[in-house]
This record gives sequence, C-alpha cells and structure tokens, in this order.
Amino acid sequence: MGLFNWKKSEDATAKEAGAQSWEGAGFSAEKAAKFFEHAKVKHDTSQYEYAMQLWLKGLRFDPMSVPAVEGFFSSAASFLSGDNPKISKETIKEFSGKGNVEKYVAALLRWGSNPSDAEAGISATVAAAEMSLGEPGRWLGKRALNLALRDKKTKKSQLEQMMRALSKVEAFDLAVMAGDAAVRLDPSDAKLAVEVRNMSAQATMSKGGYGKTGEDGGFRDNLKNAEHQRRLEEEARISKTGETVERLLEVARREYEAHPSDRPTINNYVKRLMERGTPDDETAAAGVLSRAFEETKEFRFRQLAGDIRLRQAKRKVRELLEASPTDAAAVDRAKSELAAMELGEFEARVAAYPTDLILKFELGKRYFDAGRFEDAVGMFQDAKSDAKNRAAVLGYLGASFRAMGWFDEAVETYRQAIEIPGAEESLNMDLRYGLLCALQDRGEEQKDLGNAEEAYKLASSIAIQQINFKDIRVRREQIKGLMARLKGG
Repeated sequence: MGLFNWKKSEDATAKEAGAQSWEGAGFSAEKAAKFFEHAKVKHDTSQYEYAMQLWLKGLRFDPMSVPAVEGFFSSAASFLSGDNPKISKETIKEFSGKGNVEKYVAALLRWGSNPSDAEAGISATVAAAEMSLGEPGRWLGKRALNLALRDKKTKKSQLEQMMRALSKVEAFDLAVMAGDAAVRLDPSDAKLAVEVRNMSAQATMSKGGYGKTGEDGGFRDNLKNAEHQRRLEEEARISKTGETVERLLEVARREYEAHPSDRPTINNYVKRLMERGTPDDETAAAGVLSRAFEETKEFRFRQLAGDIRLRQAKRKVRELLEASPTDAAAVDRAKSELAAMELGEFEARVAAYPTDLILKFELGKRYFDAGRFEDAVGMFQDAKSDAKNRAAVLGYLGASFRAMGWFDEAVETYRQAIEIPGAEESLNMDLRYGLLCALQDRGEEQKDLGNAEEAYKLASSIAIQQINFKDIRVRREQIKGLMARLKGG
C-alpha cells in the first residue's frame, strides 16, 4: 500500500541488523530502493532534512549504495544552504542506535551536518571500513583525506586511523598519502615509517596490475583505464581549472549525444553545463532537462529546468537594478515576469505533488503577492496541517482574510497563530502586528471601542520592544485617533 505502511517494522529490522555484518539478514536492496526513491522526491520538493532521513534509512538496508551516499550529501548541502541549517533533535535521535550500521549512518549524519569537519569525515570513513564497505569507503575516504590533509588540527593518530581504514577498503594510494602525512608529524616513529613503505609497495603492485592474468595482462588493462581514472580524479576535485571544466564538459556532451535518454548521463551533462555556468550553458541545461521531462515524464527534470529559468529571471531583475535603477518601467516589467513565472512554476509543482504541504505554502504566498487572495486561502488552509510551519502559514492566512475584508476571520486566525508555542521572535512580532491591524480594521468597520483598545495595547507593546518596526508609530497614532472618535461618538 505504500512506503510508510511498513515503516515501523522495517526500520526496526534494519536497526537490529546493525549489530550484524552488513551482509547478514535484514538487508534488502529492494526495500532500500523505496526509501531512496522517496528521498529523491523529497529533495526535489526542497524538503531536504526529510530527504536526509530517508537516504539514511535506506542505507540501513543497503549500506553498499554509493549513489545513496551521494544523494545524502547532496540533500545535506542543500539543507545547510537554507535559512535554518540546524539538524533537528528528532533526526539526531533517529540515528543514534547501536551496531555497525547504526554507527555508519550516524557518522554520515554527523559529517553531512558539518561537511568541513575533517574529524567527522575520518569517523565516517572508519565506520565504512569497519563493515568492509569497499566502494562507499573509498568514496568517503577520498573526500575525508582531502579535508584532513588541509586541516592543521588533524592529529597523527587520526591519520593512522585513516591509513588503516583506507587500506582495509583497498584504497592503497590514499592510505599511503595518509601514512606519509602521519610520518611527517612524527618522523621518529620508525615502525610507522616501515609500515607506510610496505603499504606503498602494495599500492604500486595494485596500481601496476602485477599478478593479473589474461590475454592483455595487468599493464594493458591499466593503460585502458588510465583515462577513466583521470576523469574520476578530476571530477572529485573541489576546485577545477578552466581546462579541466572544459574537458569534463566535452566528455559529458559526447556521452549525452550517444545516450540522450540515460538518466545518469543527463544528470552529468547538466551538472557540467551548470559548472561552467555561462548564460548559454544555463539555457542549454534547461533545454536538456525539458527534453528529458518530455521523454520520461519525471517531474524532477521539469522542476530543475524551472529552477534554472527562475535563476535567470532573478538575475535579469538584479542586472536591471544595477544598470538602469532609474528605469522603473523596465524593472517593474522584469519583476512582473519573474512573479508570473514563479507562480506558474509552483502551480505545476503542486499539481505534480498534491500532498506536499510546503509547496502549497509556497504557492499560497505567490497567490497572495499576486492579489489572488481566495486562491491563497485555499492553499494556506491545506498547508496549515504542517506542524513545522503552522504559525507562519496562519499568519499568511490571517493576512489573506484581512485583504478580503473578512476581519472576524482574520482576527481569529491571528489569535490561533500567536497561541502556537515556539515561534521565533521575529515571526511573533509579525503576528502581533497583523492582529492589531485586523483589530483596527474591525474597530473601524463595527465602530467597536473594545477592538480599538486591544489594538492600541498591541501597538504600544510593539513600540516599546522595537519602535522602528514597520509603521508602528504611525499605526499607533491612527488607533489612538480611532479610540478618541469612538469615545466622542
């Protein structure tokens, strides 16, 4: 019937399996795939922390999945670039169990929460090595070692940990790099120096292909793979030269032309275009994604193309403001085009993901900005079921009722929003301001002194707290005049 019908029992099975070898009972690529697919959907709808949870839950069932590790770190990066990049206590608690798998996913969460933390990267690599996760261990180890070698606080013992972990997952070149760095920190450790020399010989044997049999032999196989290895190393670099970017883009373009329907190839080509990032590249990437959507009907391609076009429209507004700040008509046209484009994008996204409350909230805000208040009310009434954003949604709902002249409904909605515990101070201030405005409107309409007096008390409390908040000084004087008229009448 769906993913969450088996959530409790399946999660429990995965946690219990964490105390076993990852190859033991309780692991299932099929069950993991359900979590991974759901994680992609949540990432595409900007629910990044939820996507992180789903990636990790899937990794309990299939800890060998490198694409899932990549997906997790992608969702984590998007989450950290948001307005409130702090992992919730609930998420931390969810991944704090015992056993090898639980230690592995907990280590991934810790590193994903702070990707510049070399110690967290080392811990994740070690956790992968403890379960003999070869490919994930090498993926993590390459990135963790890069951080560790740049971090002056990295200790010799940590580098030794990395060396042995990387050796265990057969990343011998990386293990030697870690060992060499440890020896540089303590040249007097002769035993470690010998161990590193032996490992270096092993790395040479592995890299050169000694001991391989077959018609071509190891050396020829190694030559065949040299270009592929160079590309992988270039792709892994954090900072790429212009020449490297051009080369990788050209390879991706040829692969796309040869396999235009292959999803990973599409993703890679778009990534390389956006990496170079000229306006023409952006337009080309949006075109590739749009064609992919037409062929596959996978909405995530449509959404990514929309994100690119929105980025271009926002840049146009900025450029007009910088180049022609006095040309108000041109700026207004660009802003109107951007607003219409955003509204259309979110309408399409809500249609594709009708149960996503965050998207409904975002669409409601666009309706509100466009003056389509009744449409906005419908979106906000659905979105208020999202406990995390309920106070903010009710604030917009109250503002929509007020804009429609429904002052009783506006007052009641603002009161409900203010009563929700835990709202940030800035949001609480906005809600109190909205309530006083609605009370002022209702006092004017109904000639009711009680509404005016309550509005005045709210205005005074906001002025005491922050006298320059919006138009609070003007608003306070207006309400004071209203009270005088009502008392005089």
